Amino acid sequence: MSTFHADWRRQKSRAFALERNSTARRTVELSLWGRRLHVYANANLSIYSGRRCNGACPFCVEELRPAARGRTLAEQRQVEPDDRRYFAALEEVLGEVRPLDPSVSITGGEPSLDPRLPRILRTLHAHGARKRTITTNGSGLLDVREGRAIVDWLAATSIRHLNLSRAHPDGARNAALMQLPDGLDARDLRTAVTRARRAGMRVRLSCILIDEGVHDLDGMHAYLDFARTLGIDNVVFRQLMGFDPCAVHATPQVMYARQHHVALEPLLDQISADPSFSFVRQVLGYYYYVEVWQHRGVDVVFEEADLAQLEARKRPGLVHELVFHPDGTLASAWQPWAGVLGPKAFPAIQRSRATGVSL
Repeated sequence: MSTFHADWRRQKSRAFALERNSTARRTVELSLWGRRLHVYANANLSIYSGRRCNGACPFCVEELRPAARGRTLAEQRQVEPDDRRYFAALEEVLGEVRPLDPSVSITGGEPSLDPRLPRILRTLHAHGARKRTITTNGSGLLDVREGRAIVDWLAATSIRHLNLSRAHPDGARNAALMQLPDGLDARDLRTAVTRARRAGMRVRLSCILIDEGVHDLDGMHAYLDFARTLGIDNVVFRQLMGFDPCAVHATPQVMYARQHHVALEPLLDQISADPSFSFVRQVLGYYYYVEVWQHRGVDVVFEEADLAQLEARKRPGLVHELVFHPDGTLASAWQPWAGVLGPKAFPAIQRSRATGVSL
């Protein structure tokens, strides 16, 4: 069991030192399209689905990311409409990053509703991408596409981690909080989880802490009990992302985050004093802080992230993460105009330049 560092809980990402306390503790040199780059050895490759989410969470992280840089989601989510060009770019990217062997996460948007998802899954499987994860609100998991339910496509292509976003254990309350009227009901959710677990997937429930939903220790206990009824042994509670108040674009999501924010640190102090929880480890990132605990057979993860720290603490010249955007570009940021890495001379980059977006 790891040693608990009380100062890390207070300092969070400010305590991050790549060579001393990161998960990899090193960087590697990687050649991308002939350009030599220094990359964090445990960098993740995110496949960012272009399918618009069918929910309208007022705390949407996808909306908060561009807002934190003074931009809008419409600017961030540009989609390459041509399947041939999109998948040619994806194949090229996977070939270029193969020496790094990154973990791969599919996110969105809402990837379970993305018509391209089965082919994305097959492509990742063919390239042998390791530790494949998908994050979804789950609404499309039982939809049949190309002859299979999406959850069965996940199983057939060896997805190992299925992250399900859910704001509240009560179905009606969850639908209201996430503004997701067409999400899975309790029976279908249990069906999808059971099929995923039988295929060997680790299923995790992901809950945002907000004062209108889960916001205290009693609420966390109720959420964990709900997870057990589904056979789920992995839950993450996330504090709403922080941002620089001087740089942020005042979207409805930003205003909601300001008004309904629940601080995680006082809750963690209560967790430490609760004998039903046992400490496992802490994880430091350059803009996030994580604690992992055990609670009656469930792994419970607590996470904070600060988008202001993301920019402030990036090491110059170092690629911390990789994002394959729906417009077919690979970037070192969640905005397709920032940190573009390739593919070489891909048309999407030229389109961005034509619209005046700085790369």
